[in-house]
Amino acid sequence: MHPIRFSAAPSHGVHAFHYLPGDDLTVSRNWPGLFAEWPEERTPFSEWAVSNNNTEEVAVYVGLVWRLTAGLARYAIPAYYRDEAARALGREPVLVDWEYEVDAERLTAESRDIGFVPGRSCVRIRPRPTDWEVANAGRAGLFPLATPRDLVSALHAVHFDASAEITVFAVPPGAERFERLTAALRGPVRPVLGDVLGDDGVFVDLTIGVDMGHYDSVVVASRGDLFGPLTDLAEDCAQRVESYEQRLDELHGVPDFLRAMPELAGVELDAV
Repeated sequence: MHPIRFSAAPSHGVHAFHYLPGDDLTVSRNWPGLFAEWPEERTPFSEWAVSNNNTEEVAVYVGLVWRLTAGLARYAIPAYYRDEAARALGREPVLVDWEYEVDAERLTAESRDIGFVPGRSCVRIRPRPTDWEVANAGRAGLFPLATPRDLVSALHAVHFDASAEITVFAVPPGAERFERLTAALRGPVRPVLGDVLGDDGVFVDLTIGVDMGHYDSVVVASRGDLFGPLTDLAEDCAQRVESYEQRLDELHGVPDFLRAMPELAGVELDAV
């Protein structure tokens, strides 16, 4: 069984943990059908952002992010592709001045974790961008996530680059707490992660290496020490991977594959 282990990493004002698989594989045996022709509707990619390049590990990451933030309201910044995310999610973001950055080309926690950087958004060439898109190119977008399917939709928006990154801020539900979060991500001064999260928030950055030389990672942070729950969750993910790999011969087509994904991820796509 491939271990999914989080290691503590130095940070300021928070407990931070990194999962860095590097060249290792979260899922070491893949369903052969990922490398064959798919039907036109309800594919591994459309449903789970799983492809023949970034394979079943993506579903594991989706489940891990969602289960780790259970009971909290989740808000995501899809790095760089703010307007693509708005189209994929079918909703407009709240604009903020800062976003988090992880360098997918680095292999150590200290070198990957860049921290907060000024927000930015891709400005399309065709069709001609709107005046609003041009004027707000220097701002990131914060989107509410209602279900795991929303997280997958955000992944769709950022997936077609050398690496794909989504940062999730999970805080207690309520308008007042959301306003505190957005206020912490605005202004001329670079935020401090501990101040953004407060005593009750959880931060998760999911970065997926798409091109060669770019690597996956999951970064978790909070003011409270999540090492115990995080370790238990990682062990459960590893057990789900092992069970999935043992059942690969039972998957005879895309419908079978899609039925297996919730058990692998530990979440249903449309569960609230």
